Amino acid sequence: MNNAVITGGAGFVASHLAEAIADKYNKIYLVDNLVRTNGTRNINHLIGDKFIFIKAEVSDFDFSQLQDIKVVYHLAATRINRCAKDPIEGHKFLADAGLNVINYCAENNIRLFFSSTASVYNNPKRFPIEETDPCEPHTIYGAAKYYTENLMRTFAKSHGLQYSICRFFSVYGVRMDCEGAYTEIIYNWLSNIHNNNRTLIVYGNPDEKILDLVYVEDVVSAILAVTENWSNEVYNVSTESGISITQLIQVIKEELGEELEIVILPENRTDIENKRVGSVQKLRNIGWEPNNSINNGIKKTYEWIKTL
Repeated sequence: MNNAVITGGAGFVASHLAEAIADKYNKIYLVDNLVRTNGTRNINHLIGDKFIFIKAEVSDFDFSQLQDIKVVYHLAATRINRCAKDPIEGHKFLADAGLNVINYCAENNIRLFFSSTASVYNNPKRFPIEETDPCEPHTIYGAAKYYTENLMRTFAKSHGLQYSICRFFSVYGVRMDCEGAYTEIIYNWLSNIHNNNRTLIVYGNPDEKILDLVYVEDVVSAILAVTENWSNEVYNVSTESGISITQLIQVIKEELGEELEIVILPENRTDIENKRVGSVQKLRNIGWEPNNSINNGIKKTYEWIKTL
């Protein structure tokens, strides 16, 4: 048998990853506490003989009950703003969960993929950000992700753990989360437009806020690329081309053919950077390139929203 586990398996990126690796394994266990999605809507079309859903909290789940696991894809995470409101819960869902997964993999000679985040970088001094740039996260979310990364490095030395890490930048696309910060503005805006509300709310200066938006299909292809060869490396997953909120709104106008009203309000958050653009040279060195332009990604995301 050749089985795999995806933690956070009911989530946005995880549901696309599950589809992409379906032919690689006999069984794929999707472990999720459903705190982030509030249901299995992203994976209902998958659950069956091959895909087995397990509702459980990753931080205390007994992975040893699963048989013949070859790879764990650790994608489980809470939201950055939820961590800020409840640091104890955030630590449990991120740091404690990371330790539980890492210890299981290390003790059982199981390869581990981990979805980290661009939030490990804080106040970058140059752009695009490289993987070797300083990591001094200023949020519980970023700190817990970076802690998990460092645990993996420690267990690689002490137990021979084989791993790959991707630091996701701003991921968006079909099945994306429906609330929160960062790219969730894309869902909110497109959903409002579909419901005939053409007023877009922007917090802060839309020319100063720069996102590195990467479409979910490109994120999954990056995961597949870094898990072809387990080199114990960390990779940024981005597009290396930032887009301002002003430019993003223009793309939406172009793709949807809509006239939009923009309302600018004062920024009310301190846990997000104004600019975060990542280098993907390391990924390019192993043959990866993003295939979805922002225009194409927005179009596909809007077509999905129209079906909801």
